Amino acid sequence: MKTSLSPRQMGIAVVALALLVYANTLANGFAYDDISIVQTNPYITDWRQIPWLFTKGYWSHKSGGVGNYRPLTIVTFTVEYALWGLAPLGYHLTNVLLHAANVALLFGLLRCYRVAPGIAGVAALVFAVHPVHTEAVANVVGRSELLGMLFGGLMWWAWVAARRAKRHRIKVWVWRGAAAVAYLAALLSKENMVTLPAALWLAEVLAARRRCFLRGALTARLRSLWKVTASFWVLAAALIPYFWLRSLAGEGTAQMPGVGVVTLAGYTLWQRAIIMLEVGLIWYRLLLVGYPLRPQYDGTNIPVIPDWNEWKLLGLLLHAGLVAALWLTWRRVPLVAFAIGFWFITLSVVSNVPIPLGMLVGERWLYVPSVGYAIALGYAVWLVWSHALWLEARLKARMGASRHWHLRAEVTRLCLLLVVASLVGSYVYRTAQRNLDWRDNYTLFSRFIETDPQHPIGYVNVGDALVRYQPQQARAFYEQALRVEPRSISANIMLTTLDIEDNAFEPARARLERMLVREPPYLVLPSGEWGLIHALYAHVLAALGEREAALSEAQTALRYAPEGPQPLFVVGETLLTIGERDAAIEVYRRLVRLLPLAPVPHAQLGILLLETGDAKAAERELRLAAELAPDKPFIRAWLEKARQQAASQP
Repeated sequence: MKTSLSPRQMGIAVVALALLVYANTLANGFAYDDISIVQTNPYITDWRQIPWLFTKGYWSHKSGGVGNYRPLTIVTFTVEYALWGLAPLGYHLTNVLLHAANVALLFGLLRCYRVAPGIAGVAALVFAVHPVHTEAVANVVGRSELLGMLFGGLMWWAWVAARRAKRHRIKVWVWRGAAAVAYLAALLSKENMVTLPAALWLAEVLAARRRCFLRGALTARLRSLWKVTASFWVLAAALIPYFWLRSLAGEGTAQMPGVGVVTLAGYTLWQRAIIMLEVGLIWYRLLLVGYPLRPQYDGTNIPVIPDWNEWKLLGLLLHAGLVAALWLTWRRVPLVAFAIGFWFITLSVVSNVPIPLGMLVGERWLYVPSVGYAIALGYAVWLVWSHALWLEARLKARMGASRHWHLRAEVTRLCLLLVVASLVGSYVYRTAQRNLDWRDNYTLFSRFIETDPQHPIGYVNVGDALVRYQPQQARAFYEQALRVEPRSISANIMLTTLDIEDNAFEPARARLERMLVREPPYLVLPSGEWGLIHALYAHVLAALGEREAALSEAQTALRYAPEGPQPLFVVGETLLTIGERDAAIEVYRRLVRLLPLAPVPHAQLGILLLETGDAKAAERELRLAAELAPDKPFIRAWLEKARQQAASQP
């Protein structure tokens, strides 16, 4: 498959297309998990706490022990926060550049294994523009997938470099050490990168398949296989510091329902495997068609049935066919065998079979596994292109030279180009359109409501987007979410908040008490969600004059969410209402530590300190608040009062 472009030019072209197709994400804001992980995450506000971030889980600011540990991803957000605050442009630009780097790595690594430039080019092209990648690139928190693949690719590159430097023992071990460091970085970016060494081993074994399986005596083949395999202990060693750090953060290997719902929790391994035979058909639809795309796939919009049916049989046949194809191709077409093996290996840990996860399917989870699809498609295009002349000769031989028409190689190749152009063009169009859906929560979940009107999360998130400026319209969306799913905690919390703002304390109390009845008996702490529920209940009880009960609920909220900004704000206000000023001061001190760049905690703490007579400390806090919010006249007024009192104190 020859082209007019050199391999270098081809690589530059696909990288440029990757940048171009995602350029429209640069105008996007924050959406979905960006709100919690970036926009309202107190952990990223101080770059001096970067070492401390390695002792915290991904969701530790909201809930403890949910099984996600991605400190390196959080570190990148912390660095960016120090550079450009909460301006979304910088975060989106970083994601686009990381995706382009991954496209370049894919192309380069395929060339390292002597894959034909045409195959590598098509594979990189498909990977660059595939619409299933929009969640990983257009959503800022998709950073974990991008970083994981980047460091995984660097691990791969270093390992190949070590193999090529086999005559220089020191260089070999330097490169292997670099590969181990890159692998550790990949793990610290996203957990599912744990399978990458297995995929690398498959590539190395297939590259040496003749020595390992096809030629020589059995002992010689086993020796060759051991030679390829033995050095992988270097990568396995990287798991030791990884799991040690993970244990420091209190994150286990199982995902707990601290954030969201683990749909397949409670099902046996066999039941999960049966369920995912049917659910897994969504993976292939997303790969082949890339439409429709959704931000959420769970038990609400996907049937979870552990019994056999025709769809599960189809899934079984599909997977069995792929395994058979791997077996049939590993000798003569190792690239196809690798593509299939890579797909299964990298998908395994996010398949919900070994470990139940927070969603049944995640589009961003297909970012790395889709490499297998891209490679297989690239090989299929090359196969048709390179066999066009053979096909023409075969048809001539069968139809005879006297026939007026026969299929020319040029026609075959032209048809192939049209098919590939149509496929890639459809991918580009869908990706560009889907990028716009990730502009903000309102846009994303308005589209989700169109495709999944029976899922409550769409209504809740649209309500969240409207609640600040159109509270009555937001209330209508929250109520619709409850009509769809009466147990929706998020909708109930937001309706309670609106009731409190309207001074409707009795309805708020009744709603909160209905929620508290459903509180899990063995709740994993901290829990920002349940901490907020107890904080709101304390606030309502304080407003109704039940001081002791309000204090008890406030203390429970502090125990449940000791570092949750939203519960802390509510608790602080509640403590002031019931006259516990000293306790309120401690809460606001905690908020100042968590949110050093937020003006409101500094201002509130300064006002409270001034009321207690500590004018100098009050002046310090109010001065910081005024610097952070120079357009707030009430802060200036309190600052002037603090200065006057401080000047009068000895």
